[in-house]
Amino acid sequence: MVTYGNGEVLFEGSANGFEIKYKGSITITDSPDNLFILADRTNIKGVMLDDSSLPATLFNYEGEFRILSVKSVVDDVKQRERYSIQGLGYWEVDNQKWEDDTSLWGTDNGTYLIGSPQRYNKHSIVVNNNLKTQYKGQFYYQDGSAVNENEPIHIHADGAVMTGGVHTEDSVLLKDSADERQTRTRITTTTTRSTNISGGGY
Repeated sequence: MVTYGNGEVLFEGSANGFEIKYKGSITITDSPDNLFILADRTNIKGVMLDDSSLPATLFNYEGEFRILSVKSVVDDVKQRERYSIQGLGYWEVDNQKWEDDTSLWGTDNGTYLIGSPQRYNKHSIVVNNNLKTQYKGQFYYQDGSAVNENEPIHIHADGAVMTGGVHTEDSVLLKDSADERQTRTRITTTTTRSTNISGGGY
């Protein structure tokens, strides 16, 4: 069961991954440790890096966000999840019949907006912070030297891997190999598995 609104997405149950289809434009502002999240204009996928169960709070967000469907993943098997909305005053302000309502979000006066409107940014819709390299040479600096094992990194939504547990003005873009100009991470992530990284969260 997923509940959302008030700038947060909550999960009740037992699973190690999720997939959300949505409408809107958001920025994910916070997520728990060990939960790796991929997001684009219409989909958000998350997987626990240590195969533990999903936390009660999947992520926090800002922007306009309407969930269309939710699936959870247990042992590589997807199953549909029920979902509900909270804290937006939706049903109180929408007095029309749903089939007769032609407004953008299904309500003339209600809104799915939390905080300020967000412009879609494929680079920063979500940033997975406080990750660490698993071995020396997993990534490389721009000069071709190998990044050591257990070095803090963060990974942006478009796959850009950068130095530091969180992004700062000193963060440097890393490469997949010594002879490439840059990297869009080679991490292969499904709704149930994510490899080649450890740690996670904000």
